[in-house]
Amino acid sequence: MDIRRIPLWEARNAAMLTNDLIRVVIEDQGAMVLELSAPISSGGRVNAHALPWFRGTGTSVFSDENSDFWRDDPLLYQKAGSYFCFPNFGSPCQRGKVFHTMDGLSANGYWIVERYGTDASCGAAWMLSTLSSREEGNRWRIRKVDMLLPGHPVLYTSCTITNTGDEPLAANAAWRNTLGSPFLESGCLLNACAQRWMCVDHSLNGVNGRIAADIVFDDLRKAPLKHGGTVDLTQIPGMTGTTDFIAGVVPGDSRMGWSSVINPRLQMLYFTFFPGPAALEDGDIPLHFNHFLMDYGGRQLTPWALYDGGTCQVFNLGCGSGTAYLEEGLDRSISQGALMDRPTTVSLAPGETRTAWYASAFLPYENPRIGNNFYTAEQVVEGIIVKRTKSWAFIPADSSFYFLKTVTRNLLDDE
Repeated sequence: MDIRRIPLWEARNAAMLTNDLIRVVIEDQGAMVLELSAPISSGGRVNAHALPWFRGTGTSVFSDENSDFWRDDPLLYQKAGSYFCFPNFGSPCQRGKVFHTMDGLSANGYWIVERYGTDASCGAAWMLSTLSSREEGNRWRIRKVDMLLPGHPVLYTSCTITNTGDEPLAANAAWRNTLGSPFLESGCLLNACAQRWMCVDHSLNGVNGRIAADIVFDDLRKAPLKHGGTVDLTQIPGMTGTTDFIAGVVPGDSRMGWSSVINPRLQMLYFTFFPGPAALEDGDIPLHFNHFLMDYGGRQLTPWALYDGGTCQVFNLGCGSGTAYLEEGLDRSISQGALMDRPTTVSLAPGETRTAWYASAFLPYENPRIGNNFYTAEQVVEGIIVKRTKSWAFIPADSSFYFLKTVTRNLLDDE
């Protein structure tokens, strides 16, 4: 177990957390999880998370002489891997006097690392970081704990959010995880706990989609196409020249929400999980939806393309979960109120504190039949079992978040 600070580019820094199974690198800027890597059978390592080709390495987009290439957008300049979105998810929007940037201040702001160390009772390596907003009508503070446990190929994260303003706070809360090469390739398989899905229309602003919008479907293997017919979305294709975002409802009776991506060639599994609706406790923030952003070459604007109207250079898969109206921004989430009968915002009263819990696992598996995808994910003592008829794989994990909750409580109660 180890945790240390490392320099990146110019004034940009990060923290590295490692155990015997995975390595994690979290940048201060946007709290981007740049690396979630694990050893492969050939002896090397592979990073599951995408590092976009257009990612800037300067202090900020505003100090870069080519800032217009990134559309003067801080998020596009620093975007990579996995990160938490709050209080906005998706499109930038104006809400009263407050302008919410794409994916919210949590993905755009500079997180202050307060403390890091190890926990003697459970052996965890942890880091506590903070981000605050003091904007009128948008005042809040997030205390974030990132943690590794011995013997678990899992990054555990808690985000404890306090409304520090004088008014009720309505917000989106979501994790956006972007997977890319070399882990992501054609032939990979995706899966999730959701059983009802809907697609957003991405056919404007230089984005070309293939999935029919505003149609609810219950089988990822038979998603409706815009021009008729269906497509199996569980199969990752090659470059299709399309980009689509779909959201699925986490079942109300589930104790664990989850999504996954399998690389059969590498025999590697990327698996995210969080407390399901049936396991929520007082003060927990619910994550009502699974999200997949299938970025298979459908964006024809910079920085995804070399020039506006050019060929898209990006082949990525976004897989995450949260509470929002698709990825259309907070204003749309508030005005719609619900999607497929689930709330699209979370609310915090003045002075109220609530916490979101999330984990990402990355590991090899032995049984090659799991490379044909699995049907169920079950919580058991000491971990999670994914099953395909008689075949299964085991993920060593604390699926109830007992240790993360204990470490988080101890860190925050000390102050």
